[in-house]
Amino acid sequence: MDKIQPFRLKPRSLAVWLAVGIGTFVLVGSVAMMGFFQYLARAEEVAALESIGKTNALFLDQNKLPQTDYMAGQLGRVMGAEVSFVEGGGQPADGLARPDGEMIRVGFALVSGREVWFSRKVGQQGALPVWRRLDARLALGGFWALSLVFSLWLGRKVTRPLAKLEAALPGIGGDEAPRGLPETGPREIVSLAAALRETHASLVEERDRRRHAERLALLGRMATSLAHEVRNPVSAIRLHAQLLERVCAPEERASAGLIVGEAGRIESLVNQWLRYAKPEPVTKVPVDLPELVSEARHSLGPQAEHAGVETREETDPVWGAHPVSGDRERLRQVLCNLLLNAIQSMPTGGAVTVRILPGALEVEDQGGGFSEKALARFGEPFHSEREGGMGLGLAVSKEIIESHGGKISANNLPGGGACVRIEWAQN
Repeated sequence: MDKIQPFRLKPRSLAVWLAVGIGTFVLVGSVAMMGFFQYLARAEEVAALESIGKTNALFLDQNKLPQTDYMAGQLGRVMGAEVSFVEGGGQPADGLARPDGEMIRVGFALVSGREVWFSRKVGQQGALPVWRRLDARLALGGFWALSLVFSLWLGRKVTRPLAKLEAALPGIGGDEAPRGLPETGPREIVSLAAALRETHASLVEERDRRRHAERLALLGRMATSLAHEVRNPVSAIRLHAQLLERVCAPEERASAGLIVGEAGRIESLVNQWLRYAKPEPVTKVPVDLPELVSEARHSLGPQAEHAGVETREETDPVWGAHPVSGDRERLRQVLCNLLLNAIQSMPTGGAVTVRILPGALEVEDQGGGFSEKALARFGEPFHSEREGGMGLGLAVSKEIIESHGGKISANNLPGGGACVRIEWAQN
């Protein structure tokens, strides 16, 4: 399997993106705020000039002072502004006019029918620049402080879940599930984390399938070679042992029978290898389960008697009367494998019960049960905790049952012992 290259985030790029975005926001906000305070300063100057102009216009009317250029000059020096008297031009009095951005002009109508206009340059009255105003400084300072807090919060909000994703990425496709993937937060981050979990599961499943296929390919090559190298000499040994068993003395027949039995064991082992490495297609016929169970019990009777194990059969009266569709010889092999495992798990004796249930078959023993590791790796080839075991019996059984569309599982019983359950496919 190709090595997964971990995806590396570029935090500097993300930080630059955030800094540019927030910096632009702060700059635009500061300029807008300064423009607002500039507008307030201009409005204050206009209001001040309007107030003092209105007071002086009222003073002129009440005291009937001469409306001459000299009087305009005197008022201008007192007010710090330019004052002029003009004839009424039909324009409404008390209006504001700004010929350009540097002058403020305000005019009032007099009782005499003339108008008095007051003009002053912006900032001439000693108004503080915007950057020197206390309220402007406080407002800008508060805005910058809030912007800093917001930028820190936003940075953590964005980068923290991304950092968790980055930390979990190297574990994608590994033996253990990736840790630290966020399960809550922004919808996009949660969706990405879920996609990574699914990717991890798919990679693990694909890796296991590849390993299984590689094992089968290797096993097929080994089985073919072993079949040619072992079958012929074992057949010759078995044949000659059978001949000797017929002609030898009675006290020597036990030894000859032992040779025949062990040779048969070797042949069975080789055939098991071949069947697992190169499984044959399933040929389904109606199979009588009670009859098949009886045959398996009978064939393993000597081993059970030698181990002091009693084999029992419990059949559902309704289900037992209905045949199961399957490959008879291969299903018989499964039953023999399960019964033999159960017998071997009880070296000091016990009982094995085969139950034929609706849609299922169970083989229950009174042995030591499966370890946690054995349960986790149940049906995995070459895994056996029994001394001398090759770990092929359960693997072959699992392959046969699954080829029939069924399922095989195992669990430990509360009172001790184990139970292997076969569930038949519902036709």
